[in-house]
Amino acid sequence: MKNLLKSLMGIGLAASLALSTSTASADGLYIGAGVYKSSIDANILSDDDTVPAAFIGYQLLDVGVAMFSAELGYYDLGSYNKNGNSVDASAVSLAGVAYLPIGPFFELYAKAGVASVSSETNTGGVKGDFDGLDTFTGAGFALDIFDTIDIYAEYLRFDTEVDSELIGVGVRLDF
Repeated sequence: MKNLLKSLMGIGLAASLALSTSTASADGLYIGAGVYKSSIDANILSDDDTVPAAFIGYQLLDVGVAMFSAELGYYDLGSYNKNGNSVDASAVSLAGVAYLPIGPFFELYAKAGVASVSSETNTGGVKGDFDGLDTFTGAGFALDIFDTIDIYAEYLRFDTEVDSELIGVGVRLDF
């Protein structure tokens, strides 16, 4: 009886989601680019750099109170030289983004996904390469200037061999 009740509740939940998504929409494709301040913390050095980033995404679902997107991005994590040690790192990412609209012109969002990070290090003449897949997270807010242009600010953290934090601003264009 307990399993039957759980099954009926599951069917009811699935039906209500199906009915509610029939009124949901998706805005579609968007692109963006920004300038970030990158901070790195590796065993051989800690430093900051100004770096570019770009992404392309697709809004999968807009239910009015929340929006959900998938995003492919490129982030230059910086080039650093200090005391004969150097690090050069970048990442290609795939993320899910959840937006929470606050009024007609402002939205908060959270981003989480995986990143393929590539870094080259040189420690006192000993060179090394690191290529790995790891997670990253972020959060930000956007101001909707026009219906198709957003100005955003965000914070991202790549937790890899070379820990990188980025904070930046940019423009997102919706199509």
